[in-house]
Amino acid sequence: MYSQKDRLHVVILIRGLEIVGDLHVLAGSRLTDALNSKGKDFFPVTDATISTVGAAEPTHRVKYIAVNRDSIDCIMEEDPS
Repeated sequence: MYSQKDRLHVVILIRGLEIVGDLHVLAGSRLTDALNSKGKDFFPVTDATISTVGAAEPTHRVKYIAVNRDSIDCIMEEDPS
């Protein structure tokens, strides 16, 4: 069954890595709603760049990455522009 989703542009910090991309959440949900939901162990992130924190250039560009919720050190919503 398909659920309508919204995209939130986010920066995720995990063990010295920075992931910047679009987090997919249920339509009308906030970032905190997604974080507080215990229904899924992984968050889908699309159109992502991955780099070492502080690096000038990303080391990887991926269309999709599944981020384990328990690995997240910090997550913040960012203006996509």
